[in-house]
Amino acid sequence: MNCEATGNNYFTYPDRRPPKSEDKGEINKILSENIPLSFVHTADICGAKIQLRTNSKHVSEWWQLNWHIIDSKPDGIVYVVNGVKDYEPHLFYNIKERKILVVNSEYYGVAKSNGALGLAGMILEERGKFPVHGASVAFEKNGEFLGVVIIAPTGTGKTSQFHELLYNVKSAKAVGDDYLFVSFDEGNKKVIAEQPEKQLYMRTEIAEKHPTFITSFEGLPIENVVIEKDKCKQKSDDPSKTGPCYQNTFEKRRKCVFDEGVDRCYWSYSNSRVMFPRERFTMIIADEKGNVREIFKGKENVIDKMNLNFVLLLTRDEESPPIKKLEKEEAIRILKEGRFKVVPGAGPPEKWGQYGSEPFYDPYQLEMDMQRQEEFFRKLFDFGVKFYILNTGSYHGRKIEIHQTHSYIRAALKLN
Repeated sequence: MNCEATGNNYFTYPDRRPPKSEDKGEINKILSENIPLSFVHTADICGAKIQLRTNSKHVSEWWQLNWHIIDSKPDGIVYVVNGVKDYEPHLFYNIKERKILVVNSEYYGVAKSNGALGLAGMILEERGKFPVHGASVAFEKNGEFLGVVIIAPTGTGKTSQFHELLYNVKSAKAVGDDYLFVSFDEGNKKVIAEQPEKQLYMRTEIAEKHPTFITSFEGLPIENVVIEKDKCKQKSDDPSKTGPCYQNTFEKRRKCVFDEGVDRCYWSYSNSRVMFPRERFTMIIADEKGNVREIFKGKENVIDKMNLNFVLLLTRDEESPPIKKLEKEEAIRILKEGRFKVVPGAGPPEKWGQYGSEPFYDPYQLEMDMQRQEEFFRKLFDFGVKFYILNTGSYHGRKIEIHQTHSYIRAALKLN
C-alpha cells in the first residue's frame, strides 16, 4: 500500500470505502497470520461498546479523536489489518460473532462507517435504538431542544444547509453531520435522537461554498486533501463527468486556488476529510456596539441529544417544487427508493453522472432490514414528526440558490 502523510494531511489507499461482504472464514484466516495489532481502543457509541484493534497509527489516532473512549469490555470488535498479502482492500463482517475486519485499507471512513457505526447499529437495534443517516441541528425552544435531521444523497447540499442553520440561527446547537440513533419515549410520545461522535469526520468540500471553513480547518487533521494542481480529482476526459470547479477554471470563469499560491484545495476531491471539533462551527453575530462578525459556536452550543421533530429530505432535479410537505406514503416511497446521482469526485469515476439506489440513504448498515426500516420511519409519523422534501436544483428553469433553500427551511421550522 502507498500511504503517507504530508504535514497534517494523510493520504490513504484506497481513498474511499472498499467493498464489503459477509465473512466466509476470511476473518479467522487473516487474524491467524498473527500480525501485531498494537493499537486497541474501545468507543462508547450511544451505549454500544465497539473496540478497535489495528496496526494502523492513522486509524488509531482518528478513532480516538472521533469517539468517546472508555475502558470496558466490548460488545463488538472492528479489526483494521494492513500489510496482508494476496488481499485487495475489503471489509468482511460476521454479524453472529459481532466482528468486522477491514483488510489493507487505512481510509478512516470505512473503520468509522461500515465498521463502528454498522456494528453499533446492529447492536443498538436490539435495544430499541434505530440508525438514521443524516445531519442534525437543534434549537432551544421553551426549555427543550427541538431537533431536525437532514437526510440526503451526496451532492444535494446536505452539509451546506446544515451549516446555514448553524451559521445564521444564533440559537442553533451543533449536533452532528452524519448519524443518529433514535428511540421512542412511549410515555411522553417523544422521539429521542442521540449523536455518537465526539469530533466529526467531515467532508472538506464545504469550504468552497462557505470559505469561513478555510480558517476553521487550520491546524486540524485532514485526509486525502489534494495538494497538487495536476492531481485535481475533478478532471475527466469525458466533459459530462468533469467537475464544476475544474470546468469553470478550464473555461477561465474562475481562477484555480493553486494559481493563487494556495498549497491545497479542499474541494477538488469530494471525499477529502477533516476531523472537526463541533465547537469550531461558526455563527454570525452583532456585538454590543453593533459590529457584525463571525465567531466560533463554542462548546456551549454543542449537544449530543435532542427531541426529533422534523425530517428534511433533499433532492436535486429540474422539476420538483422548492419545498413540499410530505405525507407518510410519499415519504416512505422516496426513502425506500433512495435514488441518487453520483457526482464527479465521489465514487468511482466510471459511475460519475449515473443514478443509483441507496435505500433510506444509509450505506452504513451491514445488512439492511427493509421492513424494519420502513416500520421505524412510519412510527416517526405516528409520533408527530413532520417530513418535508426540498429541491436544491432548479425549478421552472431557475436555479434554486442555497440561501433560498435555507429560507424555506426556516419557514417550515418556524424559526425567527
